[in-house]
Amino acid sequence: MNIPIVSGLRELDRAPRRFLLFIVFNVISWQCIVGPSLVLFGRKIGMDPSWVGFLISFMPLSQLLVVVTARAVTRLGSKRVMFTAWMLRNLVSCTIFLMPWAMFHWGQKAGAYVLMFATLGFCLMRAVGSGGWFPWLHEVVPHTQRGIYFSSETAVTQLLSVILMAAQAFVLRGDPSINRFLLIYGAGVCSGFFSLLWMSQVPGGEGTGNDAPPETYSAHGKALADRAYMKFIVVAGLCFAAQTWFGSAIVMYMRDALHISSQNIMLYISAGSLGILCTVGFWGRYAEHSGSGAAMSLTLVGYSLTALACLTLQPGSAFASYGLAPVIVLTSVFAAAFAVGVNRALLHYVKEQGRVGYTNIWSVGAALSTGVTPILAGLAIDHLGLWGYRLCFALSGVAGLVCAVACRFVVHEERTVRRRVAFSALRPDLPLRTLANIVRITVGGHESNSRNHT
Repeated sequence: MNIPIVSGLRELDRAPRRFLLFIVFNVISWQCIVGPSLVLFGRKIGMDPSWVGFLISFMPLSQLLVVVTARAVTRLGSKRVMFTAWMLRNLVSCTIFLMPWAMFHWGQKAGAYVLMFATLGFCLMRAVGSGGWFPWLHEVVPHTQRGIYFSSETAVTQLLSVILMAAQAFVLRGDPSINRFLLIYGAGVCSGFFSLLWMSQVPGGEGTGNDAPPETYSAHGKALADRAYMKFIVVAGLCFAAQTWFGSAIVMYMRDALHISSQNIMLYISAGSLGILCTVGFWGRYAEHSGSGAAMSLTLVGYSLTALACLTLQPGSAFASYGLAPVIVLTSVFAAAFAVGVNRALLHYVKEQGRVGYTNIWSVGAALSTGVTPILAGLAIDHLGLWGYRLCFALSGVAGLVCAVACRFVVHEERTVRRRVAFSALRPDLPLRTLANIVRITVGGHESNSRNHT
């Protein structure tokens, strides 16, 4: 088993390696505050599925704020903007501890309002700072290390997720009280403050110190006029939406339809993170070898077929308890692998001149596709019940397969590598060969994973 954390860290330069260390505490904060336990928290205090859908949507939709941060990022620098915003998001998150008091005085619905306010505040403050995230990454990660960086980042994230999900499963054992969910939330707030110390150690991210140059205001226009980039944004957004139909429904489906305990749900998610940890390096090397478009297409095929397989997990059936683990693990693996490919593709499309505008357009596209979908999924579940879940899974699978084909024709890189190899891996006329290639890459059997490959 090749876990790509140590080897990946050794291959990275000092600056991207420090960015990864900042991400360690940031991931802990993220997973404890807006991770899968947030859905369970919301359902614990009686929030309807439609409300939970809005709760999930806060994170992506808040990213729309990045369009107004270009001037601040250019003038003050990514580092200062992110540090200030990350500090504020941690402070706002502390309002969650008013929940017991609010529920004591005004009942259960007051607790739901507190949770929504704390989560929305966290998301808004994060969005203000995240406009500097990709420009800072674009600055500190060399062109030749982007595939390694994103696969290493994903590996670090998933190793932490395995540990965190297992720890949260322990905390949420039995019939967990609201105080146990608040304990998890508190751990996220504390970790968020620690992440600021590591962020301060990352080099770069400096601003001009003056008013933004004229090109800053036209950066969004340049990105919008880049037809190849905008085609990529549209296709990537549709890909994210397809995955979000499944992701928005699966935790509630496990809890409310299959009646899986909170502890076991977190253990299933932990298993998915472990699967990512063991395979994401293979997909990162495949993306470097065959191109981001091929990696995105193949991972979407795997994700979509697994989402459709979830339709066979019917409440009350003996098969559901056996089939749930592979579904969670495989969708997690393919979603993470897709993220490596699409982020790598993004950095290839971004131009040095106007990179803030390019990355802001990306953030807006991703925000709309992953923010609107959870709301629609929550409404479907609220109104259709079990059929609402089935609709979410079916839409995820069918739309994902369509997007997989679109990736083949739309996602091209400036530095196209092995074009014939890149797209010969996906053969719509030979589905068995496609599936065999997906399996081969996932388990590390593809030639891109060979030590002798150059």
